[in-house]
Amino acid sequence: MNEDAAPEDAVAFHMMADLAAPAAELVETPEAFLIGVAAALKASEDVDADLAMILSDHLLIVTPHDHVIAHAKAAILTLAGKRATPAEEQADG
Repeated sequence: MNEDAAPEDAVAFHMMADLAAPAAELVETPEAFLIGVAAALKASEDVDADLAMILSDHLLIVTPHDHVIAHAKAAILTLAGKRATPAEEQADG
């Protein structure tokens, strides 16, 4: 920095340097990351809402249980079965 610069310039320079410097690294926990991914999926108009719910409930969890894949698969197959059944058949039971 120029020694002949006005004090206002020095303050502005330091403010700009502070803004440009990377902030202290935010440490994101796995749980926070997965919650964020699940929220983004649910909020997206480009993602199937029911499938996003299945993903967030069964797969996007920090401590999955032993049969998480089987449960997710069952939920997806159930959803597919409901969608494959014509609306008339669903109403009849």
